[in-house]
Amino acid sequence: MRGLLRWLAYLAGFAAAVLATIVLVFAVQARLRLPDLRAWHTVTLGQQEFRAGRAASFAEYLALEERLFVELRRRVLDDAAVADQQMFSRYNPASAVARLALETPFNHSYELVPPGEARGAALLVHGLSDSPYSMRALAETLLAQGYYVLALRLPGHGTAPAALVDVSWEDWYGAVVLAAGHAASKVGAGKPFVAGGHSTGAALVTLYSLRSLADPALPRPQRLYLVSPAIGISPFAALTQAVSSLAFIPAFEKSRWMDVLPEYDPYKYNSFPVNAARQIYALTRVLQRTLDAEAQSGRLAGMPRVMAFQSIVDSTITAPQVVRGLLGRLPPNGHELLVFDINRGEPLEGWIAPGPLEDLERLRAATDLPFRLTLIANRSRDTRAVAAYTRRAGERRVTIENLPYQWPAGVFSVGHVSLPFPIDDPVYGLAAAGAGFNLGALAPKGESGALVVSAGTFERLRSNPFWGVIQAKIIEGERPADAARPAP
Repeated sequence: MRGLLRWLAYLAGFAAAVLATIVLVFAVQARLRLPDLRAWHTVTLGQQEFRAGRAASFAEYLALEERLFVELRRRVLDDAAVADQQMFSRYNPASAVARLALETPFNHSYELVPPGEARGAALLVHGLSDSPYSMRALAETLLAQGYYVLALRLPGHGTAPAALVDVSWEDWYGAVVLAAGHAASKVGAGKPFVAGGHSTGAALVTLYSLRSLADPALPRPQRLYLVSPAIGISPFAALTQAVSSLAFIPAFEKSRWMDVLPEYDPYKYNSFPVNAARQIYALTRVLQRTLDAEAQSGRLAGMPRVMAFQSIVDSTITAPQVVRGLLGRLPPNGHELLVFDINRGEPLEGWIAPGPLEDLERLRAATDLPFRLTLIANRSRDTRAVAAYTRRAGERRVTIENLPYQWPAGVFSVGHVSLPFPIDDPVYGLAAAGAGFNLGALAPKGESGALVVSAGTFERLRSNPFWGVIQAKIIEGERPADAARPAP
């Protein structure tokens, strides 16, 4: 027994030494690799930011939000000693980016109200480090169907990346609860209430819907629209609590950060703190435990109908995670997963990493899925035109519908950040016309290392050439029972 204890003590000591080495190496490399922190990485806006339980109503949440943006202006942009001088910075008050960030409503929570009586209500929630702007196209689609729409700004977002250093997933979830109650109250009982989200926002509305199965005080959505849903995150995120543990030492304060980058995007942080990864990992763990509990209770049959959209190539979430972590666990109830394939018409297929392609083949081979599977893919290898290949739940037969869309030349895939944005989006669109500031169409080429950001930053597609497919699915899901089926 004493020998066993000594062996266990040795293992524990070895594990502690390895962890301490990882922490020290991370802190040192962060100090050497990352640029100096600026005011937007260190400013504390917590006195005005929402925290779970701080506001009793959504009106109070909005009042906090307004004071938050006043404080941001006062402490960063109006202070010449700390404001940025970079010409495309959102923290340079004279820049076009700052005007978009501060003079449009899309970094704030915002509401869209139909001209007549609302047919229903919708709550939309953006992803991690994003803003309500990412829900703009989805919000306008639901508004056109006669819905009152609330696009929520999650705590820690829309202001400065420093706000993500001490936010928690409970703060995000608390805001979702307030917003859901507010949205549902706008139309009253008997009218549909739907929810949707991108990435982290999709995980939050899924968790909310699961908890509403057991809590009648939470208005339950009838349908969920999940775009690149953050259902599962790499277990590496669990180490983030440890790797930033030296951040209290001034010399190692950068160890709170995974990336420190120029803030040239008006509606998304480029810098990314360690805590953000820790919180989304914790959220996905809670989501899976809640799924387990609701499965044991037998209440999953009451889950809202889920419509999920996913790229087979996604550097954050994979389609198998969406299947294993959510759709494959739900009883059949009209759920659907729509997957975007790679562009098989480009001579780039041989350069694609094999993992996503293997994932797709496993999905195709699984004929016992309890949900409908739709694949958006090339009609053939000699064309960039696409079709929808659909297999109903539990069936082998695949139906094919040609679609009026095609891959843009040179684009080999869509991805995690691109799905919610139309290709003509004025900020992120690949084909935006007449935009004053457009990130989506930038494709700079030149000498390596000449840019202040990695050239790969502009390689990632920021908009979706097949947004119309998502839009048509939402219109189909929300059309009255006696209405004709819309064209894709």
